[in-house]
Amino acid sequence: MLETLNIKNFAIIENTSLSFNLGFNVLIGQTGAGKSIVINALKFVLGDKPNKDNIRTGENEMYVKAVFSNLSQKVNDCLNSFDIACDDVLIISRSFNIEGKSSCKINGETVTVSMLKQIGSLLVDICGQHDGTMLLNSNNHLSLLDSYAKDSLLKDKEKLSELLSKKKEIEKEILSLGGDDTDRERTLDLLDYQIKEIENANLKKGEDEQLENDIQVMSNHEKISNALEITYSGLSNDNLYQALSNLELAGNYDNKLLEYAERLKSVFIEFEDISSSINEYMSNMSFSENELDNLTLRLESIKSLKKKYGNTIEDVLNYLDECKTKYENIQNSEELLVKLQSQKIDIIKELYNVCVKIHNTRIKVAKEIEAKVEKELATLGMKNTKFTIMFNQLPDIENAQFTTSGFDTIEFMFSANAGEQQRSLVKTISGGELSRFMLAIKNVFASCEDTNLLIFDEIDSGVSGEVGYLVGQKLAILSKTYQIICITHLPQVTALADNYIYISKQVEGEHTKSVASYLTTEQLASYLVTLFGSKESTAGLEHAKELITSAQKFKENLNK
Repeated sequence: MLETLNIKNFAIIENTSLSFNLGFNVLIGQTGAGKSIVINALKFVLGDKPNKDNIRTGENEMYVKAVFSNLSQKVNDCLNSFDIACDDVLIISRSFNIEGKSSCKINGETVTVSMLKQIGSLLVDICGQHDGTMLLNSNNHLSLLDSYAKDSLLKDKEKLSELLSKKKEIEKEILSLGGDDTDRERTLDLLDYQIKEIENANLKKGEDEQLENDIQVMSNHEKISNALEITYSGLSNDNLYQALSNLELAGNYDNKLLEYAERLKSVFIEFEDISSSINEYMSNMSFSENELDNLTLRLESIKSLKKKYGNTIEDVLNYLDECKTKYENIQNSEELLVKLQSQKIDIIKELYNVCVKIHNTRIKVAKEIEAKVEKELATLGMKNTKFTIMFNQLPDIENAQFTTSGFDTIEFMFSANAGEQQRSLVKTISGGELSRFMLAIKNVFASCEDTNLLIFDEIDSGVSGEVGYLVGQKLAILSKTYQIICITHLPQVTALADNYIYISKQVEGEHTKSVASYLTTEQLASYLVTLFGSKESTAGLEHAKELITSAQKFKENLNK
């Protein structure tokens, strides 16, 4: 159960500590006082996405701490999996600052938001406007039914998931062998074309780089030729030869100069070799417009192949080897393919049988849900309601589409009045009917929930009078099994609670803050008068006290 909730700087809540009882707790007060803020703060501390706009104006950080006790075995198991010690008291805290930094702790240990969410799903079940939206989307109906039947469906769903994985692996292997006969022929034709296209190109490693160099040389033939002629002319004068002869002559008189002469002689030999090489290069130079075109076409052809099959010639040649291997495997895989296709047929048969089994389980569970929901709705003033879970027609094995949920699609069908044809709940249910339907569903499904705390955010929206009292009675009955926290504006619901938490707004200077107080039975009577829409009077107070007395008698009878 939730024992306390401490909230600091969250929206208009400055610093509030709320205590909750084990039974039926109501959050009451005028619209806009901050009741929903309390629920949003609880969602935040249990992992809901934070919003900087929720940080109180003028503050840098918001902080929420929740203390739970009487933990379920599933909660304890989850904490053990996180290696978090717990002595039946669970303290969860979370902060979030204006810079977007967050801190999450469970019993003093820093945890992730994902861990908060996992724990939160085992601690609290919140029923609010979102749940109504969920019920009005038929795509959610199947998952809702399965949540009720999860224990009955567990093994079959695990088997279904296992078979789908096997089917996927077999299909992947068949695809690697070319698929069915038509796909195989198509794949072989493609591979044959690719192999021939690459082989006919007769590629050589590094050829593209050589081609780029040759094209550059030929494209700049005239510039190179002019530069080399000037260079050769400069290398062909006799100045260096004369310098060497004179230096050798001087060396006859000074041995030190002979060393310089030897060094200059080495340079002269290199000089003559370079000059000779340039002359030979110039002699071999040629230019052909046709040859340049051929080189360019060859390079473009190689670039086209690289664009299709790899970034380099080496990549293209590696792809060629892969194609040859794949082509050979497909041609020699007839026996393996027949075996795989046979295995796939067997898997599909198993899948179909498991899905039929899941379908039959759902049919059985659906009948149980239908009866229980109609019974709950009858106690909520909807005695003539008819509720049916409609299934799609069972497909044959050839047309079955298998998913992780099987092949069922369902829709909730609803009629609120005797003699009326049942139609889609999504299209026919009114706001007041939806509130009661949500409560009926929650009451039926509560036994399947992992949590011990149920929160109802204005579940009584759209109802009033005697129906409102019936809604309150239903919540009171639920509170004997679960801790209930409910936001309400109905006096009939409020009177049936065990703990009355009054949320109000106070203005201090230029700031508004939300504060909480706990009403006694006497204070509750005065508050109920305001909910009646009248000023406090003797008659109004008497009416309020009668309502409280009636509610207390109802709760006393529940305890017998």
